[in-house]
Amino acid sequence: MRTSSLLAAALAASMVVPAFARGIPGYPLVPGEAIIRTNNAKALPTVIAALSKQFSGVSVVDQIDGRPIYLVSYALSEGQTYHDVKAALDVFVLNGSLSWQEMNYVGQTGEGHTDSLWLSGVGANSNGYLDQYAIPLLGINDAYARSRGAGVVVSVIDTGIDPSHRAFNGMVSTMGASFVPGSESFSDIRQYTDSDGDGQFDEQYGHGTFVAGLIHLVAPEARILSARALDSNGRGNNFRIAQAVAWSIDRGAHIINMSLGEVYGSLALADMVQEASLAGSVVIGAAGNRNAEDPREYPACSGFAIGVSATDWSDVKAPFTNYELRLDVAAPGDSEVIDGIPKLAHCIISTVPGNNYAVWEGTSFSTAFTSGCAALVRAQNPGWPNAGTAASQIRTRINTTLQQTGSPIYPGDPMFDGMLGASRISAVGAVAVGPIAPAAADINADGAIDAADISMLLNAWGPAPTYVRSDLNADGQVNAQDIAILLSGW
Repeated sequence: MRTSSLLAAALAASMVVPAFARGIPGYPLVPGEAIIRTNNAKALPTVIAALSKQFSGVSVVDQIDGRPIYLVSYALSEGQTYHDVKAALDVFVLNGSLSWQEMNYVGQTGEGHTDSLWLSGVGANSNGYLDQYAIPLLGINDAYARSRGAGVVVSVIDTGIDPSHRAFNGMVSTMGASFVPGSESFSDIRQYTDSDGDGQFDEQYGHGTFVAGLIHLVAPEARILSARALDSNGRGNNFRIAQAVAWSIDRGAHIINMSLGEVYGSLALADMVQEASLAGSVVIGAAGNRNAEDPREYPACSGFAIGVSATDWSDVKAPFTNYELRLDVAAPGDSEVIDGIPKLAHCIISTVPGNNYAVWEGTSFSTAFTSGCAALVRAQNPGWPNAGTAASQIRTRINTTLQQTGSPIYPGDPMFDGMLGASRISAVGAVAVGPIAPAAADINADGAIDAADISMLLNAWGPAPTYVRSDLNADGQVNAQDIAILLSGW
């Protein structure tokens, strides 16, 4: 599938196809940027003043809301390197003023890192999207009898989402946010740039919409938030991605989909992923697409996230997927293309901007299927956190459910035993062990939509900066629109 002749044939047919054989550039340093976490209120001005004596252009560029984590700029004089900056900051770590310091590095979609592009040619026909092999493989349609994800909010940290796509049926919230410098749109837009210097412009345009489409396919009643932290080449950096995680936590996201990764083990990202887990927000990350064990990708290999590898239509390891003992589960992510033509029966198909559909492959999409399944399970447990399940235990509960109810994969992958996750997820299996999920408009989750639910909604009337179940469309307001949604389900 992944050959130069295939690429040439596809280009001749005016298509763009996955191309995994172009070499693997490293994730670069973001020039002139460092990230610090202070231990006390007095530390920041002291650190900035000391750095300004050694380097020019030192200033605080940004802060992660509500956390003492700062993005700091600097400029190097002749003979200086970023190692000198690290050494200067290490002094403050040693004296206790800073918890930690690190340089800012690029993070990226796995598909952008290996120049995997989506394949056009499916067009506006949704049949393939609704009939793709992952649906029967995961038992998605059968899972709907017990859960459709109602009441769950899934944050998608990616290139943005096109909320106007008809497949979403209004389930993408208007409360998205952008963390891409210079752009306020949370939509999936072309920027006409080549930020990764690979000679291709906007090659990951559509990635976030594609991911969101798969989440919606599995959990059609879950609300989706767009946290745009990657540009149209699929690139962001550790600080901006960590910002997006913090924002997702603060908005009350139950699931945080991260179809991206970085290989440096960013401390800023690690702090936010751990905070998410402790707060009850489940982070789900992509293993990466280099067909390698090392370097491992984060947050997938973090102890506070669910890491996902990719398999194909036969539950065999996808040729591109990374593998690692720290990964938790596997999910469909492979597509078959022969001579530039997709074999749709063996393809991952989802939404792309412009009301179209496309074929793609990668662990990003395995991650999306897993986030959708996690949303189904979370919807079955609207009372979490509670006395039986603390917020810090929610990730473990969902992860264990996905692992124990999935299908075995190692009979077909003996060389990778234990390195692709515990099992290939099963939507129908995961929901079978929990109660039937209440409907979205059943605000008090008592099995009926009635006056008690209206009363709860009216009591929550007004701004909802943190998600509450009464905010039925997840737009940050409990208002007449929510009343209308509730009445429609009466």
